Amino acid sequence: MLLSLLQALGTVTGTVTGENATPLPQARIRIAGTDPTVLSGKDGQFQLGSVTPGHLVLEVRLLGYVAALRALDVGAGETLHVNVVLASAPIPLKAVEVEAEPVRLVPAMRAFQERRAHGNGHYFNRQEIARIQPRVITDVLRRVPGVQIQPVSGAFGPNDMVRMDRTTGVMGGRPCPVLFYVNGTPFPVTGDLSINQYVVPEDVIAIEVYAGMSQIPPEFQANLLNARCGVIAIWTREGNEDDKPPPTAQKPPDAS
Repeated sequence: MLLSLLQALGTVTGTVTGENATPLPQARIRIAGTDPTVLSGKDGQFQLGSVTPGHLVLEVRLLGYVAALRALDVGAGETLHVNVVLASAPIPLKAVEVEAEPVRLVPAMRAFQERRAHGNGHYFNRQEIARIQPRVITDVLRRVPGVQIQPVSGAFGPNDMVRMDRTTGVMGGRPCPVLFYVNGTPFPVTGDLSINQYVVPEDVIAIEVYAGMSQIPPEFQANLLNARCGVIAIWTREGNEDDKPPPTAQKPPDAS
């Protein structure tokens, strides 16, 4: 029995390199939502064993590089090989004091602020998320009117599924989950998995919630994916990226 179970588990191997094809050692690799983490070797190679078959997400992180999320489909007893290329994250320089200069936002946050000023969804920036003190992402989403968090049993234990109340009628709930975007890319959460298994609150700098097609901005209307129940866009830190404005420079007191 134990032998057949072990034979059914999969294995993920691969190589982590930089944009110039240089192997990257000491990268932290894991299957999102699980605890075991391995490090890439001097040659950038790694191996994750005893992987539960199914639709999974590989998470690769290394200080100084943008974190990578790679969707995988691991079969029973399969050894899957992947190559992960990490983009270097910009290194912040010491702030230069400039008077009458507006705070410059990273592109993702600039677009977020523009949609917040003109849209009709619900929006959370990093400071607002921190005030909620969420343990998981759904702790933030349950604050949005119309969003329903439904507990279900999954392969990794209890999970929270995200739905809109417009999908619940007189005949009860219908299987109509919202469509997630992570850093501007469609991120379908399928089966009995939860967004909580892929993204943690401390990595999030902004969240946008749109209920129904009439609210969804054009950039989040994926033609090949079902977004009729709504869209939730999540923006995460990349490297040392932050949406907090730099401290205001203090002028010295007037000597006169």
